[in-house]
Amino acid sequence: ATREDDAAEAQLLAEALDAENARRRSEEATIVADAKRRIVADPSIGAQNILVVWADGWHRGVIGIVASRLVDAFARPAIVFSIDGERAYGSGRSIAGFDLLAALEQCGDLCVRLGGHRHAVGLVVETERLGALRERLVTYANDRLGPDDLRPTLTVDGPLALSAIGEALIGDLNALEPFGAGNRRPVFHATPVEILDGPRTIKEQHLRMTVGQGRARFRAMAWRAADQKALYTAHRAGLHLAFSLAENTYRGESFLELSVSDAVAAG
Repeated sequence: ATREDDAAEAQLLAEALDAENARRRSEEATIVADAKRRIVADPSIGAQNILVVWADGWHRGVIGIVASRLVDAFARPAIVFSIDGERAYGSGRSIAGFDLLAALEQCGDLCVRLGGHRHAVGLVVETERLGALRERLVTYANDRLGPDDLRPTLTVDGPLALSAIGEALIGDLNALEPFGAGNRRPVFHATPVEILDGPRTIKEQHLRMTVGQGRARFRAMAWRAADQKALYTAHRAGLHLAFSLAENTYRGESFLELSVSDAVAAG
C-alpha cells in the first residue's frame, strides 16, 4: 500500500471513530435527559438520598457515564440500569461520604452479580427484583445520609492570579502527573475574572470563552455548563472562577487552557 492509501485509510478510520463518539455523546445526552425527567417526576425516586433509575433499551455502554452525570446534577449516589428482558444491567457512582459497594452488599441476595469499590459499582439484577432493590437501598441510604452529606462540594487548593500562570508553574504541575483518583488535578480560584469573549455554546453542552484578569488572558472551557450560560453572560464583568489548567492542541497550535470547574458572581 502507498502512503496515500495509508493516509486515506487513516482518514476513514478517524472519521468513523469521530462519528461513533458523536453517536455515543448523543445517546448519553438522551439517556441523561430521560433519567432526569424520571427522577424529577417521581418523588419515590427523586426525593430519596440515593437515586435508582431504570428503563428498557438504555445503552449499556454509557450508563456508567450517565450515573456520573446524575451524581453531578443531584449530589447523591446514583445507580442506572438498562433492562434487557429478564435481567437488568446496572452501573453506579457515589459521593465522597457513601460506600456504595457496602450498601449493595447488604442487598447481595437480590443481585445476580456485583463488583466494584466504594465509589463505583457494576451489577446485574433480575428485572423483577429492581423494585425491591431500590426500596432496600433507599432505606439504607436515607438512614445514613443527611443534608450535609448531600451538598455539592468543590475542593479548591488555593488562589492563583491569572498573571501568575506561566511556564514555571506548568513545569511544577507536570511534575505531579499522572493525575487520577489518588492524585487529583489541582483546582485553583481567581477573582475577579472578566469574560472578554463568549461564552459560546459548544456541542450543546459546554461553554467556550476567553477570560482575562489585568493583562493576562486565557482561553477557557466550562464543561457541561451550557445550562449556566445566563450566569456567565450576566456577570461577565466579574466572576469568581474555580479552574484547573490543561494544555490543549487545536489545528496544530498548542496552548494553555483553563478548565472551569465552577463560577459565581464576584461580590
